[in-house]
Amino acid sequence: MQSVLKNREVNALLPADYSPTVKGCLEVFSQASRCLQILDDEGYQASIKPFVSSSIGEHFRHWLDVFNAIYRAGIVIDYNHRRRGHAVETSRSIALTEIDELTNWLTSLSVKELKKNVNVLTEVSVSHTQACLMSSTLEREIIFAALHANHHFAMVKVAANLMNKPIDDDFGIAPATATFLRGQ
Repeated sequence: MQSVLKNREVNALLPADYSPTVKGCLEVFSQASRCLQILDDEGYQASIKPFVSSSIGEHFRHWLDVFNAIYRAGIVIDYNHRRRGHAVETSRSIALTEIDELTNWLTSLSVKELKKNVNVLTEVSVSHTQACLMSSTLEREIIFAALHANHHFAMVKVAANLMNKPIDDDFGIAPATATFLRGQ
């Protein structure tokens, strides 16, 4: 695993002027694209209960929803808006198209745009409906989306392994964990 973590080919393809935040997201998108190319539609749609309750497609839809909430935000980033049952849950090609669209958006952001203040609306309680509105920055929310995607990738990797679909060693590894492993 260490050799995979030491050399991510996506970094070699990125212009030096992208912010570290954008570069990190592009790594996430690159990993997602490679995963989608390994899977077939049947594997993407399969539910591996009781081990993983959601299909790989449902996990992809969810993390894409988080990025799309940021990308499509007006005055407020609303993380409560979800597209449950959307075609992205069953179509790898739709997921790849969304990844391409998000890539184009991210690579167009300036450092000034990344630093802008945003407002975030999100549910905070499981026991009752309770949403909170808070302030943040666009960059902070993009980082959150990338880390959240990585968490879902770990679940996707479990499902893929249960279907005997080999996924990259570093898929679903958090950046801080990768740093720790490189130091071993």
